[in-house]
Amino acid sequence: MSRVQIIEKEEIIDAPTFTNEEKKYIIEMIDNNIKFKKIGDIYQIILDKDNELYKCPLLRNDGCVLRDRRPFDCKSWPLYIMRKDKEYYITISNDCKKMNKVEKSKLIKYIEKDFLSIAKCIIKNTPDMITEYNRDLKILYKI
Repeated sequence: MSRVQIIEKEEIIDAPTFTNEEKKYIIEMIDNNIKFKKIGDIYQIILDKDNELYKCPLLRNDGCVLRDRRPFDCKSWPLYIMRKDKEYYITISNDCKKMNKVEKSKLIKYIEKDFLSIAKCIIKNTPDMITEYNRDLKILYKI
């Protein structure tokens, strides 16, 4: 799965987040001009503004410069782990037309087989990566 390249202002909350180690790697090995905002124990990348839209500074014409080191947010898109009323849910972006056409039962099967263990690990080890439920995204799974 790949991340949407250009996002609208209300979706800035979706800018990828990174651990401190990942942030250090980006600054030291990729581009020391990239800026981050600290949120708890994680760092959210500051997106580049292009008119009224925003773009991740790690995206180039041929894709993400991180390639196999992409952060969890980007690897998991269009799925999100979100918190709502002290519960955790797996939701799906409204922007991914292809995945929104997939039968819910197939998405649930994928979640249970491949995604759930990763989601639980993120919740346990880096809970600051979990955002509050927003934009009325479709809830696929309660963790």
